[in-house]
Amino acid sequence: MIFRRLMTIQWKNVFGMSRALAKRSGRSSASVFFDFVDCYRKRGATWFNYMNFAFDLKRDPAIRDTYATEYKDNGVMFRCNAPEIIESIRDKGLFNAAYREFIGRDYIDLRKTDREDYERFIARFDEVFAKPALGCGGDGIERLTRDEAKGQYDRLVREGRVVVEEVVRQHSALNAVNASSVNTIRTCTCINDQGDVTVLYMVFRIGRKSSFVDNMSAGGLYTKLSDDGRIIHPCYSAVGFGTVYTHHPDTNLPFVGIQLPMIDQVKELVIRAAKKNPGTRYIGWDVAITPDGPVIIEANERPGCDLPQTFAHSDTGRGLVDAYEKALSIKLR
Repeated sequence: MIFRRLMTIQWKNVFGMSRALAKRSGRSSASVFFDFVDCYRKRGATWFNYMNFAFDLKRDPAIRDTYATEYKDNGVMFRCNAPEIIESIRDKGLFNAAYREFIGRDYIDLRKTDREDYERFIARFDEVFAKPALGCGGDGIERLTRDEAKGQYDRLVREGRVVVEEVVRQHSALNAVNASSVNTIRTCTCINDQGDVTVLYMVFRIGRKSSFVDNMSAGGLYTKLSDDGRIIHPCYSAVGFGTVYTHHPDTNLPFVGIQLPMIDQVKELVIRAAKKNPGTRYIGWDVAITPDGPVIIEANERPGCDLPQTFAHSDTGRGLVDAYEKALSIKLR
């Protein structure tokens, strides 16, 4: 198993990370590299985990043991979700149908409709998003004006962009942070053996002016929110092997102190969504806040252990293993 994983490692990124973290930690590149390999082998930490958790600086095994890692812990947590429900989470068209009352927008699934239905649908909106049914990181998403979308049915079907949606208009408070994209809150819910739902964390994801999505893969930033929805730490981007931003790099807006609106409604929304299918015990909901209230953009059965445990957002310098164990009624250590 370990050998197969070693063969899939992005070694170019590992070598680049080792050089970058050597400068950050004052260690040699070789020291960082071999320490990462050891963490990968013993703890299931990816190079992304190692970088984002600042394991180059946190060398105490007892501290490292407090972090949930990709290969050692995420696999256990993913198994908390019932397999028969996962398809309706992964597939954006199936998700929209199953969770229609939570998404706050209209959509059409080109796998279930024809060209005439498509043309009638796009005529109703100034802009639409065309998305692949499967995928992550914002890959393959296209934003089209009404005129651009006309006559594109065959192309979209051919290219697999089969979920076409009304564009969500976000609240002015989030437009003030970044107006080029809908900036979402990754909100993780966990259900324990007693059926209690916990909102384990909320991570605010912020886009850049060059992109209409807020994903990290598109250069987006993120920060873990306080329980009442305030930004209390700088933002972070994994691009360039980890960069901390106190201000938005495009607008120079200071991040710390920003209060997001309707946070209680965000929590109420995801708790209701989690309870709809109790078999989905570990889900990350991407929530947008509109002028009329929060809506769910999509759900993720792999919420991501990096997002809530990034070193730049920790007050304790420790990970969330204990919190995961309690919220999911599982044992990781």
